[in-house]
Amino acid sequence: MDSFLIDYKGESFKLPVLLEWNFSYGRTLPCDAFEISFIYDKSMLTMLSNAVRFRAVHEGKTVFFGVVDDFEVSVSEYGCIVSVNGRGMAALLLDNEAEAAQYYSASLDMVLDKYVYPWGITQVKRNVNPPPQALVVDSGASMWRVLEDFLWFGCGAKPRFSKDGVLILGKEPGGRLSMSGNIAASEQVLKRKRYGVISEVLVKNKALGTGSTVENTGFKNQGGCCRRVVNVPRKTRFDAMRSTGEYQIGQSKADEFMFSIVVSKIFAAFPGDIIEVSGSPLGLSGTFYVDRADCFANGDRAGTEIIMKVQEE
Repeated sequence: MDSFLIDYKGESFKLPVLLEWNFSYGRTLPCDAFEISFIYDKSMLTMLSNAVRFRAVHEGKTVFFGVVDDFEVSVSEYGCIVSVNGRGMAALLLDNEAEAAQYYSASLDMVLDKYVYPWGITQVKRNVNPPPQALVVDSGASMWRVLEDFLWFGCGAKPRFSKDGVLILGKEPGGRLSMSGNIAASEQVLKRKRYGVISEVLVKNKALGTGSTVENTGFKNQGGCCRRVVNVPRKTRFDAMRSTGEYQIGQSKADEFMFSIVVSKIFAAFPGDIIEVSGSPLGLSGTFYVDRADCFANGDRAGTEIIMKVQEE
């Protein structure tokens, strides 16, 4: 694997062989992150101080592109080592706050022009086309939150960034893989939790005296009992109220079921991939989607931890 630091002028510096690295990928938040370390030479100081982007390339393809957050140099009995940490491109939208605003008919183009492109995001892939809609921007909300709310209330979609730094709006088909019981895995974990899963959300517009109840039917039928009450602004439409309830339930269900497996292959899978599982010693079989993936390598081992969830309908 080749890795590069890129400075604010756009100049690229190829790094020496990495001593250790870890790339974390997710579907939404928290955003992707990286951590690398390599042998330090004092001639690197200016380059490190000016670095703003990081790119990793494996077998000719970019497997991580993101923002440099910090670096640290240490000198000890182990030698001179530098570690660099950072996040995916979503960091640019998360770190910038918006001013309060209200739009009666906001379009996707307007949202991208005002809340995405000015903050260093240049590549966008549109898989959805939400209609113009009313949009309320709270003071201090992140640029990411503005985009996320617009997509969710407009068409029930979410934004995410690909491993090579492209902003993807809506679902993006991933690869299809299969894992059987004889796959070389060092660890498999199954987790199922009920705590925190919402069974019902009452969304209220107190100013107008209206409300909408959204239920998590499957969880309620299994004895789930966890109600939430959410108040929304006066100008919130009825369909947006229901979307608010559905969003709350969806977020609570995100970690209800988790199946993880650690394999020795690096970059074995990425978020959005679909995996057919059979013959697991945990007794699992069926179709799952990759929610997160952590790829790593150090002096002891290398591989990918794949975190899967039940395939979305």
